[in-house]
Amino acid sequence: MPLAPAHFMFGCASDSLFINDLAATPEQVAIIQAAQAGESFKVSAFAGATKTTTLRGVAQHLPFKRILYLAFNKAIAEEARQLFPNWVECRTAHSLAYRFMMHSEPRYQQKLKRAGAFLPYQDLEHYSNKPEHWQPFRRSRFQVNIAISETLNNYLNSAEWVVDKNHISEMIMQWATNASPREEADFVTQLLSITQCLAENMLDPGCDCGMTHDAYLKAFQLRKPQLGYDVVLLDEAQDTNPVLQAILAQQSCQKVLVGDRHQEIYAWRNAINTLDKVALKDYPLTHSFRFGSHISALANQLLDKLNETRRIVGRGLDQPINSGFDPYQPYAVMCRTNAKVFEVADFCLQRNISYSINGGLDQITRLIESAYGLYQGDRKVPRSAELSLFNSWQEFSEVAEELNKAEWKTIVKFVETHKTQTLDKIKKLGNHARPSAQTQVFISTVHKAKGLGFDQVVLASDFEWPDDGHPGYRESLNVIYVAITRAKRVLMLPKGLKKVLGV
Repeated sequence: MPLAPAHFMFGCASDSLFINDLAATPEQVAIIQAAQAGESFKVSAFAGATKTTTLRGVAQHLPFKRILYLAFNKAIAEEARQLFPNWVECRTAHSLAYRFMMHSEPRYQQKLKRAGAFLPYQDLEHYSNKPEHWQPFRRSRFQVNIAISETLNNYLNSAEWVVDKNHISEMIMQWATNASPREEADFVTQLLSITQCLAENMLDPGCDCGMTHDAYLKAFQLRKPQLGYDVVLLDEAQDTNPVLQAILAQQSCQKVLVGDRHQEIYAWRNAINTLDKVALKDYPLTHSFRFGSHISALANQLLDKLNETRRIVGRGLDQPINSGFDPYQPYAVMCRTNAKVFEVADFCLQRNISYSINGGLDQITRLIESAYGLYQGDRKVPRSAELSLFNSWQEFSEVAEELNKAEWKTIVKFVETHKTQTLDKIKKLGNHARPSAQTQVFISTVHKAKGLGFDQVVLASDFEWPDDGHPGYRESLNVIYVAITRAKRVLMLPKGLKKVLGV
């Protein structure tokens, strides 16, 4: 292990703690000292409040420790490898599980190649022991298969050891609304039995059933692994997968959990707020160096509605909201939906404005091409595994609406808008997109922009103020909070938000 600078190696006075040769703030000093004392704790960090820098400071002041930094996604993990000391291992939960499970169960490699992101419906039917003509409540074969798939995914993303009723979504349980208690109980029992059988075959290295990425993470959790680190640093703890939470709970080492509960925007992907689940001392990071007093004041308006008692202090330099925008300088457009990403990209394309799309269009292009085959009734078009079950456009569009699957609904809207021009349109949008460093406009959904900041940010028109009686009210406010706090200097709001927020 390399030697660390002297002021990292020895106990220092609180006013001489440094992070990369810069004096730590009082909030950072308290966190670093708690880590040096061996405490396990959590850090509630507002947007732009130096959480990654602070974690780097923690790592720098623990030079003789085996440290694991767990990142929310691959891009953050790769960036962290460039920022953290070389005694810190930077990984995602999936890469950690992949390394262990593929070494201990080499046959998982072939199972993963068979599935990957989505289990083929042929495997779902073949390996679930589902009765051939099981159609509860007169639901079609494809509806039943989706119910099994949804229940399986909920199990794989849970901390439980077996499939149980909590893994059946509310949407699926509504099928039994008018059924007798006996009929409902029989349906639940059958669905759980089928899904449990499928899960066991998916996790069995000796079975040919395909395996998804979430499945080998689940297999890792069920092994009760001991990771062998002295310290685990968990970033984005507010959006932790329950499987990862269970893995961390099994560890006896020191843990530092960092996140912002108001950036919890992945509940629809079974993420849970680990910060609120663990009984650890809470240290705040309230000073944001990303933006200044204007954006922080707007963010505090939202936090008031979320019953937050702490305030963000903007330490940067920004412009009054809706002022100072220069369309001839690079800017980012934050979108609420993928449909709006397409719309903004098309706007730029028509006006010859250079643009890039966060995450690219490769994955959704494949889905659109597959969906367009359904729209045209062309059975020869290769189907993506995700859409392989559907035999018609009507089936696909009805299920997208019934299950409220946002990505599928976006595809339906795109195809029905562009009709015979669908493939040409998506190809043009993809071909004209450029690397972000070479473009004037960076287009992103809010969910893909977490952790990023931009000098100028424009919120697209698909942002609307949520109804306070809606079940998703809190998460909708979180999404707006994340969107506005991507801005460093200039923030432009759509008409609807301007009116509600009074700016």
